[in-house]
Amino acid sequence: MIQKLPNLTYGVDASSMFAQAMSLLQKGLVATGAFLVVIGVINLATNIKDGGPGVRNAILEIVGGVMVGAAGAFVTQITI
Repeated sequence: MIQKLPNLTYGVDASSMFAQAMSLLQKGLVATGAFLVVIGVINLATNIKDGGPGVRNAILEIVGGVMVGAAGAFVTQITI
C-alpha cells in the first residue's frame, strides 16, 4: 500500500512573510503608543501643580501616544 504524502512547498511566501512583519509592527506601535500615553499621564500628574509648559507638553505627549496607537491599529490594513 502506497501512502500519499501531503504536498510540501519549499520556499518563502512573500505575502505571508509581509503579513507577519505587519503584525509584528502593529504590536510594536500599539505598545509604543500605550507607553507614551502612560508616560504622558505621569508627566501630567507631576506637572499639574506647576502649570505652564509642563502641562502642555504632557498633554501633547498623551495625544501623540494615542496617534501612534491608532497608527498601529491601521497598519494591518496594508497588504501586498
